[in-house]
Amino acid sequence: MLSNDIDFALVGHNYVTFLLSLGLLERGKKVLILDDDRFNYGDFFTNSLTLLDIEFLKSWGEFSKLNPLINIENYLEPESLYFHIGKKQVVLGDSPFRNYRELSRKFPNLFLNERSGSLAFNNEVSNFNDKYKEFCSKVSLSLFQEKKSSKMSKLFEELIPEEIHFHFQHFFSFFSKKDQFNEAQKGEFNALIYLTRGFFQNRLSTTGSRSEITHLFFSLLSPYFKLNHDKLIHDLLSLHKESGGDFKKLNLSDLRFQRGVVKSFELESIEGLIRPNKMAFIGGYPVSLPIKLKTSSFSYNCLNVDMIFQAPLPKLLRNKKIIFSSPMKIGTDRPFWEVTFGFDSAVFNIIISKREGSKVEFIKERIIETLFDDLKFLYPEFSFVIKNVNMKYTLDVFIEDRDFESYKRTDVTFRKKIIGVFEDSAPLIFSRLKNVLYFGPYNEDALGTFSSLIEIKRWRDTL
Repeated sequence: MLSNDIDFALVGHNYVTFLLSLGLLERGKKVLILDDDRFNYGDFFTNSLTLLDIEFLKSWGEFSKLNPLINIENYLEPESLYFHIGKKQVVLGDSPFRNYRELSRKFPNLFLNERSGSLAFNNEVSNFNDKYKEFCSKVSLSLFQEKKSSKMSKLFEELIPEEIHFHFQHFFSFFSKKDQFNEAQKGEFNALIYLTRGFFQNRLSTTGSRSEITHLFFSLLSPYFKLNHDKLIHDLLSLHKESGGDFKKLNLSDLRFQRGVVKSFELESIEGLIRPNKMAFIGGYPVSLPIKLKTSSFSYNCLNVDMIFQAPLPKLLRNKKIIFSSPMKIGTDRPFWEVTFGFDSAVFNIIISKREGSKVEFIKERIIETLFDDLKFLYPEFSFVIKNVNMKYTLDVFIEDRDFESYKRTDVTFRKKIIGVFEDSAPLIFSRLKNVLYFGPYNEDALGTFSSLIEIKRWRDTL
């Protein structure tokens, strides 16, 4: 029977929420997780992992004796990524060395350097791959154990092996020299960084601090894995319940406030009023809830477009994950999109500037027209005829970074940040809530999933 008085109510049905709950339960807290479909992470966050993310989860599993994380490979499937920068296709997601070679072929001025040519023998190739994997394991373990934020950024770069650090330094040097590029080179460089930072880090920017670009570089070289998120949270939910936690797949109803705190809420079930000591929302941005986040960040949403075609797609496209942008799209309302093709279908996720109250019906025709223009640009030899299409906004959030000289900064902060969560239950009522926390892209460092894991680990130990 669910207790009416609990220590923590956690809103967000994702594996990060369960990692937080299991830590709290270990310390004797009463925890309720709510699966409210108005608040969660979106598919960009929950569907994929790089090797850095995987090694961090493994470290977490070893220290906390969580079998699903120790055996995270059971939830993963290797996947290739087809990045299209204008007409240029870059295929990533393979071994670190093959990814590096692909980047060197497609962007020789950015990646090819005086040491690239020496990577020709089998022992050098295997050494490159081994050093990459060793770095991911060491840095993840070190950051998992480190408690001082002032040391974390230094650790991130200090542990890079010399064999790979030289290639990173060559790549990073162009951020301070890109004004010397001609217009075509600069456009291609900006599109590459903007697209890949958006995909791997949920940040929209043509530059980044040294630590952010370090993370981006290692994400580009990383093997890429599709995560079976449903299976993982199913197994973590079992551990949550075994540890004494509660779980409800219900929407919050009648959230009640008093003097800047959440006093209680009612579940759409027989349990009645629940009185939490603290609440935490773990995900993107609240939709149709009586709370608001106070943030000055300019953000983008994600529009999911599910298409069924009248005829089977060409074999060349089936089961491919493609991410597309071009220099002309940077800074527009729809700067990039990804698509996963099926046999006769395609699921697009379009990054689109956030507009409060914007309805899909208002933009549906324009979105279809834009997608078909892009498909015609990429695949002029194929025809696409729609049989059916459905659109909906997801809960993904992408933050635009307008600091165009951020490459001069060395660090991400890795500090715990607190973003204000405010009551928004009625017109003219907008007061900060003292017992409500938010975890998500608005208050994280710009390292995508890696930042999310570091942030929730440090809060787990101190809440």
